[in-house]
Amino acid sequence: MAVKKPRKKPKFNQNSAIRSSIRRMFSRSPDVIETLKKVRREREWLKKDGTPAKKPRVEYSCSNCNEWFMKKDIQVDHIVPVIDPEKGFEDWNIFVERLFCGVDNLSALCKPCHKVKTDEEKAVRAHYRKLAKLATKE
Repeated sequence: MAVKKPRKKPKFNQNSAIRSSIRRMFSRSPDVIETLKKVRREREWLKKDGTPAKKPRVEYSCSNCNEWFMKKDIQVDHIVPVIDPEKGFEDWNIFVERLFCGVDNLSALCKPCHKVKTDEEKAVRAHYRKLAKLATKE
């Protein structure tokens, strides 16, 4: 029987803590709420016993695949990324300015669509990081 090693607790990263706190504030902003209201619908539904439920079911439409999802499966995404793929993180003022951008730059995506979009942005960012490393070596 293999003995599990205790997991090391990661070191405290101040920048990550600040970034996640600011993003949490953004998730409660009026722009996010309005973006979700635009893609919201209520529909009647039946309980397991076949009787109508008292409250309607609330669903949200994904801007990419146009499927309907419950609130837990929908995420608000920035159309133009908060962190520029070419430049990477610049400074906190630019980060906050791009994060709180307004409703025009926000869309509601389901978790699978959001993951695909985020992975594509990460790949572009990694490519530019690699190019920057190669440029500094020469």
